[in-house]
Amino acid sequence: MKNLPQFIFLLFHTLFIGVAVYESQEQLSQLIPLTLITSLLLYFYLHNFSKSKEPAEKDIQISTIIFAILGGITTFFLQDRLELTAVLSAGTIGLFGGILPKIINKPLAKIASPAIYCGAFVGMTPPVLAGNYLFIILASFSAGTILILARKSFNGYAGKLGSIAFAGVSLVSLLTYVLL
Repeated sequence: MKNLPQFIFLLFHTLFIGVAVYESQEQLSQLIPLTLITSLLLYFYLHNFSKSKEPAEKDIQISTIIFAILGGITTFFLQDRLELTAVLSAGTIGLFGGILPKIINKPLAKIASPAIYCGAFVGMTPPVLAGNYLFIILASFSAGTILILARKSFNGYAGKLGSIAFAGVSLVSLLTYVLL
């Protein structure tokens, strides 16, 4: 259970790169860099698994999930209804989440900041893929849950929140595809 966040990251990254490798089988110029990236990624995960980590706290913080959902819905709303670009929408909400602890000096703001920022990445999902707000809510919920599981993992590594958002969107997309 202690390596669950790393396993989730490894699974989704490997699936993503596996699809990219499958689609570029005939193009050697793309296949070689993808193979190199996959090798480095696997090395990183194996190296990270071998390090002993302190166990994660057992208290699941519902506020993390709520703030992730708020970040996802707000970003998607800016993109879908106000017709801002996905990058501008996520940048606006991410900036708000980033400066929140500077404005409000409370422990809740420190929890809210990464969750809102992670939700903003989820909200970047194109309306064509997401379809509706329920998809964004479910993907943000999934990302918030993964964020709770991974809060003690990959600290100091760039791309953690984007990877968590990618995993949340991928999981809900997979479930939607399988169930519908």
